[in-house]
Amino acid sequence: MNQIVYIDMDNVMVDFPSGIAKLDEKTKQEYEGRYDEVEGIFSLMEPMPNVCIN
Repeated sequence: MNQIVYIDMDNVMVDFPSGIAKLDEKTKQEYEGRYDEVEGIFSLMEPMPNVCIN
């Protein structure tokens, strides 16, 4: 059986504002105040310093 693990990533493992900065203006206006609802927003975010170490 596969299990799903949910992780709260915003400003813990990734920099939430860095993802918002990559959105186009139309999307920013459409989702203002609820950017977490933008499809794929977490894939646009940069990792926080020293979180992802190779």
